[in-house]
Amino acid sequence: DIYQGRMKGIDICLKVLRIFTNGEMKPRGDIRKKFCSEVLVWRNLEHPNVLRFVGVNEDLFYPSFCLISPWMKNGDIISFLSQNPGHDRMQCIREVANGLHYLHSHDPPVIHADIRGANILVTEDLHCCLADFGLAKAVMTRGPESYSDSPSGTARWLAPELLQVDASSDWQYMPSRDIYAFGCTVVEIFTGRLPFSDIIHEMSVALAVLQNDRRPTRP
Repeated sequence: DIYQGRMKGIDICLKVLRIFTNGEMKPRGDIRKKFCSEVLVWRNLEHPNVLRFVGVNEDLFYPSFCLISPWMKNGDIISFLSQNPGHDRMQCIREVANGLHYLHSHDPPVIHADIRGANILVTEDLHCCLADFGLAKAVMTRGPESYSDSPSGTARWLAPELLQVDASSDWQYMPSRDIYAFGCTVVEIFTGRLPFSDIIHEMSVALAVLQNDRRPTRP
């Protein structure tokens, strides 16, 4: 959940981790684990095309936690382009690519794992920056303990190999995952529509990709 606030005269965004799933409260230890995972990656990032990390708060929304970043009044890139269709879309793509290159240039590389229009915000001076590092990881090893057993993310932006039931865990956090999602996001930025916009359900997208070898339609 997202809230707007002010700190030292500056508008800020408070991202609060949800503590209820299907009406049941998650253990605070599980919430803390997710919270710390995002903070550990995000707090070390500093680039014009990456949303700036401001801080954290463990008390304001207790028992949950919140992450603090600058407030982006222009919203995400897709909403912004729908209201400003004349904006330079190639410049948007270059800036997303610059942010992604910065992440992957770390040693070890940082894998965002959720590149899509909704996670690209537009700054006050109209530049794009990558946001939402909830799925991101710094890939320290190639061992199976470094990965989840099933892919996280949204089917419309997931590479085909990640949609397979028997997908290798080694693929879950590799730079190529972000590159495929970036390609889908390029389509999204140019068309203003979701990848596979003719398909309603996420599961149907996965089946179309795996069974019919579908790919997002190029503009």
